[in-house]
Amino acid sequence: MPHTDVTRSSGSYLAAHGAVPAADRATRRVAGTFFVWRLLDLLFSALERRKQRNALMGLDDHLLKDIGVSRAEVEQEVSKPFWRG
Repeated sequence: MPHTDVTRSSGSYLAAHGAVPAADRATRRVAGTFFVWRLLDLLFSALERRKQRNALMGLDDHLLKDIGVSRAEVEQEVSKPFWRG
């Protein structure tokens, strides 16, 4: 297997061709973990948005008037896909 000279602040060492230093692997792992958490956050936000829209649809006209929302606005909001804000 070919080796490549790699120079780091702590000195130089030989690394196998295509090897990824441990610090880079850790950075990729953190970035991957961040991506998973971000994806979960988006999913839970979308599900919560759908839940709130359904609850809004269940309000009667008197309650909608109290919060200053018309039935037409509610129907427009509820017609959006759950992933849209």
